[in-house]
Amino acid sequence: MPRPHVPATAGASLPDTPLTRLLAATATAALLAAVAAPARQLGRRDARDSFPFSHYPMFSATRKDHCWVTHLLGERSDGTITPLHYSYLGTGGLNAVRRQVRRRVKNGEGQQIADRAAERLARRNRREDRTVARLHVVRGRYLVEPFMRGAPEAQYTSRLDVRGTAVIPGREYLAAALPTQQVISR
Repeated sequence: MPRPHVPATAGASLPDTPLTRLLAATATAALLAAVAAPARQLGRRDARDSFPFSHYPMFSATRKDHCWVTHLLGERSDGTITPLHYSYLGTGGLNAVRRQVRRRVKNGEGQQIADRAAERLARRNRREDRTVARLHVVRGRYLVEPFMRGAPEAQYTSRLDVRGTAVIPGREYLAAALPTQQVISR
């Protein structure tokens, strides 16, 4: 008995038959099982790290509600505060510079870091930093959840400890107009 012709679906490379549907369902079930299989290890101490359920602490550890960051803040001639680029602190990548600066500030070298950063800022003379009259090396405590929500800076900055302050060389006349107290201490 002749088989009736089954028209191919537009764009399909195989005809739509019960056999091709069975093959597609089998392949889909096998892939879903392979992806879900590592879920058996969740919560076990001897679990191995695997896709898509990673046990690596970067992804699975409980995060604190805050973090401490050591960085530079610039005080403009009009009294506003602005974050400064990390390259004024040292050379290398962001994370390498942050680790070195954090360690040195903890060792009490905040003022030396501020003096050196002020010299670099004056030498580079970047357009966006030309109105910075004074810079501060600060250790800030920042709340993670409000920051991730996009809240204003005042809501996620819970504390700023000034560890060093320096006037930018050649801009002493701008700094003279600023208040003598540190306006960023909270």
